[in-house]
Amino acid sequence: MNISQEGVNIIKKFEGCVLHVYLDAVGVPTAGYGHTAGLSRSMVGQPITQALADNWLKEDLKKFEKKVNKYDAIYHWNQHELNSLVSFAYNIGSIDGLTANGTRSKQQIADAMLKYNKAGGKILNGLVKRRQAERELFLKRTVTIKPTLKRGNSGLAVKEMQGLLGIKQDGIFGTITETAVRLFQRQHGLIEDGICGVKTWNELLK
Repeated sequence: MNISQEGVNIIKKFEGCVLHVYLDAVGVPTAGYGHTAGLSRSMVGQPITQALADNWLKEDLKKFEKKVNKYDAIYHWNQHELNSLVSFAYNIGSIDGLTANGTRSKQQIADAMLKYNKAGGKILNGLVKRRQAERELFLKRTVTIKPTLKRGNSGLAVKEMQGLLGIKQDGIFGTITETAVRLFQRQHGLIEDGICGVKTWNELLK
């Protein structure tokens, strides 16, 4: 999976684009959109072009996509999560520590993000805001359109719904399935109509 424009935008927002080599908050030679590879202190003040900054960004994104995707077999990232984590890795260097090498849950990862708000041992307001934005993006729900299901329907969507309800998956919306839907709706404060619409699907998919 590759980062989408949503992720690129958050990186550009917080990195900014500087068309000359400078020293960042902790003294690392940097240019463009937070690019550091191949730069040295002797190059500080040297100008670069926008085209070069854009090219460095593309190459850097590929590198950090790989660092995030190596954990995909464990977490099966959705697009929002990947976008968030590539931005995080772009800034921090990797997500190894954030994920505790793949042992943390997604919620634990989201909560741990906020701790990475320091540079040189000091809390930076820019990093506080970036971590909050990345966490919000990480937790952003992916909207999936599901069909409205009611008694008499059948098929794969019914089977998926039955699996989420924890009942036999025969793909047939009959009396037993309707009863299970009504019970689920009652337990979650939904209108108890026995029909699996948008709100019921949303609760099931949580």
